Amino acid sequence: MNRKENMQACGLKPAAPTTADGYGVEAAAGRHGAEAVPGGTVGAGGFSRHFRKSLRNARIDYSRGTFFVTCQVARNKSIFGAIAGDQCILNELGRQVRDYWLAMPSKYPELNLDEFVVMPNHFHAILRILPAPGNREQHLGFLMGRFKGGTGYLYGKMRRAGLVEDIGDHLWQFDYWDDLVTSAEELENQRRYIRENPANWSRDRYGPCTDYFVGDIDLLNAPRIAFVASQGFPAAALRPRRIYGLKPAAPTKARCPDTAGASAGSAGAPSAAMPAPSERGASAPAPASRYEGTVIISTFTSAQEREALRRALAKGRRVIAVRPGGLPTEADRTDTDEMLLAAAREGRALLLSPQPPGSSLNKKVATWCNEYVLRHADEIWIGDISPNGMLSALMRGIFAG
Repeated sequence: MNRKENMQACGLKPAAPTTADGYGVEAAAGRHGAEAVPGGTVGAGGFSRHFRKSLRNARIDYSRGTFFVTCQVARNKSIFGAIAGDQCILNELGRQVRDYWLAMPSKYPELNLDEFVVMPNHFHAILRILPAPGNREQHLGFLMGRFKGGTGYLYGKMRRAGLVEDIGDHLWQFDYWDDLVTSAEELENQRRYIRENPANWSRDRYGPCTDYFVGDIDLLNAPRIAFVASQGFPAAALRPRRIYGLKPAAPTKARCPDTAGASAGSAGAPSAAMPAPSERGASAPAPASRYEGTVIISTFTSAQEREALRRALAKGRRVIAVRPGGLPTEADRTDTDEMLLAAAREGRALLLSPQPPGSSLNKKVATWCNEYVLRHADEIWIGDISPNGMLSALMRGIFAG
């Protein structure tokens, strides 16, 4: 099958010139540039290497016009930040990607920027290429190549310095998706899609968190103390710190209620990665026994969170586990699962999940479960937090709100 037959099989239309108002002119059916050709073999990046050269529509004039574009992070990794409520809270790499895009017109005056959004694992933008003598035949590809190359270089610098998650040699999947904008109505629809993208991500919650549970559901009515810690830090290094909640009655060293004798440092001390928020709700000193009747809530997925769980259960504390990967099944129970289920049988634990038992774990659900933990807490304690990780971005967004 030759290139023309490939395009016809995908329903691609003949390209038309750009009108004076900057929109493309539709001819026949289909106008998307990143159309997949049937029969290829999908590679690790998510695209078929068999038809890599066919991702642009040969019948579209890419030297000028208005386009909606999407770039996807390699292996769909969420590396730019996290969604909190209806906002995407960017980490340092995400902010650098945003700033690089905003600076593009200073280098390429034929480029006009419209709405755009940096999401945790992808990038959406609307751009207009103005007619100019130096424009290339594939000028959209030229501009997107400069953007992807420049931001990839920034990722490489941060990767070598250990400041960002290592997702491999490449920041982006090898190509990008484009859509020719053909009318003012379509432009407004695309703008609305971009503006609402963070909120739509957050609303995709796989059902209420209490859809699936094991244990005492009434534990949700008790005062809740959240504990969160990032992946990648050893359990032996756990030194919990309180960053939000009522102040203790006396100016003594605060002790996390889920530890067995481990000092937590000064009350309210922030982590190196998170500034301490204001002590909201502290209208009066809390009694010394303020932890009586409380429950500890966490996803208990990182090593330090699992260590906090072990300490809590050893002291007879009550816990709520919000599980991104569903409730444990008999076939795949871990030691942590066995501890939780034993405590649930004793009425000291509640296991919640928005997903059915045996579901696969993905970062989008994990982010929402951590947001649920933090937003439903009367007090928040943390272990070690990666400064550019999901939890750091999530807490910045929640406390800013």
